[in-house]
Amino acid sequence: MSRAEQSRRRAEGWRTRSGLGAGRRAALQAVVALLALVVAASAAFALTKEDLIKLKEQHVPDSVVLNIIKGEGPLGLNEEDVKQLKSLGAGDELVKFLRDNGHVVQKVAIKVAPQGGGGDVVPPSETPAPAETNPDAMAEEEARRKAEDEARIRLAAEELRKKDEAAKARQAEIDRAMTQVSDGERMLERKRNMEAARLFLGFLALEPAEDSDGYYRAKCGLGKALFREKIYSGAAGPVLEVVMKGPEKPCFQESFEMLRTLTAETGFAPPALEDLTQFYVENLAKAFQDDFNYYLGRFFYDYKKLELAIKYLEKVSPDSPQKAAALYLTGVAQIDPDVKKFKSAVENFQNAILTGERVEGSDPEIVELGYMALARIAYEATNYDGALFYYGKVPKLSPRRTTALFESAWTFFLKNDYNRAVGVFHSLHSPYYRQWYTPDLYILEATVYLNLCKFSDSKEALTAFKKVYLDQQPLLERYLAETGNPSDYYTTVSRIYQTQGTGEDKGLPMLFVQAILNDLTFRNNFQYIRNLEVEEKALQANLGPLGEYGSTVLEQVQKARENQVIAAGIEIRESLTRLNEELRDWSIKADEIEFDIDGARAEEAKNKLTNPDWTPPAAAAGTTLFVVADDWQFWPFEGEYWVDEIANYRSFLRSECVEQ
Repeated sequence: MSRAEQSRRRAEGWRTRSGLGAGRRAALQAVVALLALVVAASAAFALTKEDLIKLKEQHVPDSVVLNIIKGEGPLGLNEEDVKQLKSLGAGDELVKFLRDNGHVVQKVAIKVAPQGGGGDVVPPSETPAPAETNPDAMAEEEARRKAEDEARIRLAAEELRKKDEAAKARQAEIDRAMTQVSDGERMLERKRNMEAARLFLGFLALEPAEDSDGYYRAKCGLGKALFREKIYSGAAGPVLEVVMKGPEKPCFQESFEMLRTLTAETGFAPPALEDLTQFYVENLAKAFQDDFNYYLGRFFYDYKKLELAIKYLEKVSPDSPQKAAALYLTGVAQIDPDVKKFKSAVENFQNAILTGERVEGSDPEIVELGYMALARIAYEATNYDGALFYYGKVPKLSPRRTTALFESAWTFFLKNDYNRAVGVFHSLHSPYYRQWYTPDLYILEATVYLNLCKFSDSKEALTAFKKVYLDQQPLLERYLAETGNPSDYYTTVSRIYQTQGTGEDKGLPMLFVQAILNDLTFRNNFQYIRNLEVEEKALQANLGPLGEYGSTVLEQVQKARENQVIAAGIEIRESLTRLNEELRDWSIKADEIEFDIDGARAEEAKNKLTNPDWTPPAAAAGTTLFVVADDWQFWPFEGEYWVDEIANYRSFLRSECVEQ
């Protein structure tokens, strides 16, 4: 029996005893057979470069190949062979070994003295110098190398066997742990959310394949359990992952509804959600399609991708409760400077109002927002009567009523309808609106009286402005100068907001606190921070069941809360700074009005001195179309404000001057 045959049989006998699984055994047999063949070949004759290439074609690791070719004579590789080896996966270490040990033929230019003298270069020779050989040393080296090769083969096979057994054991453990997923789902049905979360996390800790059914069910259950406990930051990741698995999966619709809530409560809307556009949902319920399309439209609107936003908003069906909001948001997108489709925007605002009034379940605020949008568009187009019509549609008890009244006062002013403007001023001075921050109301009022040459009334309005606003401004400036930490701004305002107290003890007048409280930005920030505080408490109470995952999420929530407090504080500081700067501007305007009053009075005195019989003629004022219904009657103001009278007051002041 030849040495090659003996080597092959030893390898074959060892392979039979390895006890590997059928699939892995077949792969291993192929590798072992190749290695045995190479070892047998090297025992019978020198290894060739073809043998080396064949080893790499079979993906034999470089470390094994290195050990096989150690001690071999030159293999006679050229540069093309090296390129082929690299393409088959040979690494830098193997290539370097081949070059350093003479296995790659180096092209060397040999100078040969020509007959005619001088020196011409003969083309490079690819024949290496023959190596000196010692038969006994070669035999000994061959035996040593053969033993090493057999040992390496046995070690590689053992490592493969261990990995195979470990993979089988791990899969068996995962299969057994599937009962945890089922138990967790039963805990969810019993509303034992934290117990369910613990079971799901235990299963996921085994790192099951992400495309497996168990992984999907555990992620779905974990997101649902944490969401129910208002641990939104912890639920966000699993919910997003389940949604992105696609609508064909069983948890898609429920997880999507949770995603909508997460977005509304925390602003969670990562850019990855753009991939939702790849999903086909037309086979799902119409109501779900409407929710899905509106959500995507809102998502793209927030990311300023307005054309995409309009595309998805227009997909919402006419009878959907989301349709009114979709029409309104479409209109807002169309008046953006990047779109400029004003006519279509007006139509969408009008349809948003009609749809909101018609479709049950529509957001009632959309109707108010639609009227405000139409009023402002008409105002910008100098269609003042149209603007006043839409401002008047905002309900009396709406929180937007103050803004509508104030903007209508400007509208009356610009159309020279001073009687109606003064009537609105009178309404805004009522107790219903005293908590609103409107310093320009006094300036506008003073301007109207100035235009009517009612100088005493104009002075009175300016005096009220200084008393209510300017006298408080030094306190605001001192508070801004002494308060540097952004979180202190938020702490002060939020405490006042929660207790309905005053801010004087912190040096911030309630007048300016109220301006912040009337801003929707503060209320949104406050609600977000409160959600994080609730989530933080829930996590602290359930760290046991949630383990390391809970601790990680808790750190994220605490950090998010701290960052949001700082961000909210910065916004408050910027708002207060802006209020302070605006007051300076209004103060300058007040001084200008006073200067005009003094000038007008001086001119009037001069006219009277030069002509004792001089009387300033009355000036014509603009009017607003107003039809009095049969059930209306004019009633003089008797010192009490009635809510049904608000915005219907009129003055009957006559101008005491005229343009000369």
